[in-house]
Amino acid sequence: MDDLNSRYQTDFYLKSTFRLAITAGTLIWPFAFYHLSHEHVGIGIGAVITLLSLYLVAWACYKKKYKTTYTFIWLTPFTTAFVAYMIYILGVTGAFWSYPTLILYYFMMSERQAWISNIILAVVNIPLMWYLFETHEAIRFSVTFSLVSVYSAIFLHIVAKQYSELQKMATTDNLTGLYNRTLLKDSLERAIAQNKRFGIPISLITFDIDNFKSINDTLGHDMGDEVLKGVGDLLKSHTRSSDMIFRVGGEEFIILLPNTDENESTQVAEKIRQVVEQAILLDDRQVTLSAGVCGFKEDMDISKWLKISDQKLYLAKEDGRNRVVT
Repeated sequence: MDDLNSRYQTDFYLKSTFRLAITAGTLIWPFAFYHLSHEHVGIGIGAVITLLSLYLVAWACYKKKYKTTYTFIWLTPFTTAFVAYMIYILGVTGAFWSYPTLILYYFMMSERQAWISNIILAVVNIPLMWYLFETHEAIRFSVTFSLVSVYSAIFLHIVAKQYSELQKMATTDNLTGLYNRTLLKDSLERAIAQNKRFGIPISLITFDIDNFKSINDTLGHDMGDEVLKGVGDLLKSHTRSSDMIFRVGGEEFIILLPNTDENESTQVAEKIRQVVEQAILLDDRQVTLSAGVCGFKEDMDISKWLKISDQKLYLAKEDGRNRVVT
């Protein structure tokens, strides 16, 4: 589950970095053109290199090949030297470019890399400011640079943490901690794509708790919730970390098993059925599962695959419950 949430966070990060790199690169164009044609050619060349580097980052994000290490290794020394050069040539006006530079670090690198880059930027440019400018100007720059750096780090840390929590809330079932229906379609699409590209076998197991309505009606919904949590825990403890478990209805669960054919999935389903049957989830009655198993075939799409798995589950119910039908 952590792997999938990490993947969605990565997608969000790549999209955000892509937009930022395109925007920042485009805004630097007028600055680069002005200095190339009217003022300092050296600054103009540095600005062109910067915006081209940003566009390269955007391209890597678009292709989903972006690695923050590359940006850290290249942009940190270059931008540090370029900002120092602008401070030396332009004075206080050049120092203003320190602020967007340090903010870019936090958006385009990992949190640790951004901290290191900002420390390097500060170690190089703060002493330069003290050497070139009046004491009161150097003090203002040192204090504001430090504040912007710290505030940026805190803000982005909070945003990343909140996004992670919101992503988890949106994709998991609050009661059982399993995936919810939100991720089901996307997960099936990815599994099918891998099957068609690499020939990796994949299967679905659809489970349903037998006579669950009777449990709710006679023992109450609180006990019903305890049964759902108990079944969810058993499903998690008797599947692999690569398997994906979804709660898709009141008492219905789906397990997506990658690299597993239909026969192997039937064995997994039978094992889980036996485990639940033998578990003591209620004091006064036995809890059992019915299951339908369906391996993915070439002529299937998502709807057909789910439908056949549901049909197998229905047959298990029709045949007397507490059984697996493939």
